[in-house]
Amino acid sequence: MNWYIVWILAFLALLFAVSLRSSKTVKTADNYVMGDFSLGFFPICGSVIATVTGSAALIGAAGKGFTLGVSYLITSLAFVGFTIATVIVLGPTIRRLRLYTLPELFARRFGRAAALIPALITGLLYMTPTFGMQLVGMAALLSSVTPIPTFWGVLLGFLVTLAFTMIGGLPSVAWTDAIQTVVILAGVVLALVVGIAALGGPAEVVAATPPQLLEFDSIGGMELLNWFLIFGPFYIVWQTTWQRLTAASTPKIGYSAVTIGFIVSGLVSVVAVLIGIAALQRFPADTKPDLVYTSFISEIFPPWLGGLLMVSLVAALLTGATSFLLSGAINISKDIYQGWVNPGAGDQRILVVSRLSVGAMAVLGLVIALLIDDIIAIYELALTFTASTLVMPVLAAMFWRRATTTGVIVSMVAAAAAAVLWRLAGTPFGLHEIAPGLLVSAITLVIVSLVSRHSANETVTAYALEGRGTPTGESTDAHESRTLSNES
Repeated sequence: MNWYIVWILAFLALLFAVSLRSSKTVKTADNYVMGDFSLGFFPICGSVIATVTGSAALIGAAGKGFTLGVSYLITSLAFVGFTIATVIVLGPTIRRLRLYTLPELFARRFGRAAALIPALITGLLYMTPTFGMQLVGMAALLSSVTPIPTFWGVLLGFLVTLAFTMIGGLPSVAWTDAIQTVVILAGVVLALVVGIAALGGPAEVVAATPPQLLEFDSIGGMELLNWFLIFGPFYIVWQTTWQRLTAASTPKIGYSAVTIGFIVSGLVSVVAVLIGIAALQRFPADTKPDLVYTSFISEIFPPWLGGLLMVSLVAALLTGATSFLLSGAINISKDIYQGWVNPGAGDQRILVVSRLSVGAMAVLGLVIALLIDDIIAIYELALTFTASTLVMPVLAAMFWRRATTTGVIVSMVAAAAAAVLWRLAGTPFGLHEIAPGLLVSAITLVIVSLVSRHSANETVTAYALEGRGTPTGESTDAHESRTLSNES
């Protein structure tokens, strides 16, 4: 009996049962994409943990622990720290604005034209590749415990995820994420504890580990800075955090669930790095990093227990894939379709378009998954260009009244160009392209805004400072029609 297949199939059956149950409550677009703004602590917190601990946090982190050692923990400090700061500083404003998506902030503050670039960046440049990243992880898992080739593993992951997401929307995703969180936490902790015990105990593992892998600064200050920038600023504009804050039934639940969820997620990534370090005792140094986590489980543990641990990885990959699909579909249905194609679209039309968008994104993500094999590389690329282009404009919308539509659009284009050119130049001084991207974004936004005037459809405000967010329930169109005359 193949215990791996038994455990995985049983777990998928449980999730689909929950999804079908949840789908009966999906009657409107709000319910499909935002859980009707009524989710409690457990589904919100569980959804955050399960979404964050996907391919990058488990398979990718274990691979980096295998090659870089404890230095890679700088990424955990970065994404947890920046997220907690975002919840504290921007959380109340995000709740007050009741934003469905990040581009909606641009539409309200700078007008519809400024929202198109963020919608394309968030929905296509970030959400779609990271969905494909989860499919690569699923294929790696299946190929490590079954004779299924990578191509068919990717295709199978695509079909399962697409069906799961199409059925129930956010209510289904949030509740099944909560269930998966328990499995993920139990799985990674058990993998580390039992795995180290099987290798002779902590002292034996530490003694056999190359010393540089246990030194936090072994990769050098510049590389530590690069990883910090890659995994830090992006989480200011991570749409999933914003949506979970908004979907919570009360502000207190939103703030506490997201904060605790990210702290736990950071600890999970620490455990994954330690698993990667421990795996050095079993595998040669040239082992492909993306296979370290699954190979460690399949070789260290007996099949009946290894199958249970693999379920935790299935949980992480599936929930990441579903969340990225659903979040990106909102960008397409709300920001692009309703914002540009059919502004008068009703709720049922938006619900249909949301589901069609899930399908379209899934197909594009499938193509990407068949073309990539390095999980961290694709994730790094998605984080870099999202952060470079969006962080400064979002902070301007929140804190600087003088920012203009022209300044924001030029800033986003210039930041993307600077990041690309810096990479093509070979990353001078060893500095990652996200740094010049952020710098150019800030400089161009300030200069162009100071020499240009506010457009007619701007709402001239600094949301976080002035407390003039859109009242709950007010439509974007109605909000955009209220243009302030003060152009200080």
